[in-house]
Amino acid sequence: MKQILEKFHQSPRRNKYEIWIEILDLCTANDIHLSYIMRELRLQTAKCKEYLKFLLERDLLTVIETQQDGIIYQTTKKGAECVKQFLEDINKFFM
Repeated sequence: MKQILEKFHQSPRRNKYEIWIEILDLCTANDIHLSYIMRELRLQTAKCKEYLKFLLERDLLTVIETQQDGIIYQTTKKGAECVKQFLEDINKFFM
């Protein structure tokens, strides 16, 4: 399933669904800062914040504020289920 995400990441043209899944997957393994998401996924600040807002509003992503690290993003359980289901559907229907 990681191969599917790697294909999305390498593609010069990604749709919003692919970017949402990439963000959720990126924030699943670690607590991630905005700048890391932007750099890793090659997104401009305004677009990245738009995507993050969308995911936060749907409880797929959560914000954790710490004194040491500042604002970090983490995928929720619901978000992790979304990634899993998305990848299973892509694999089932298109691979």
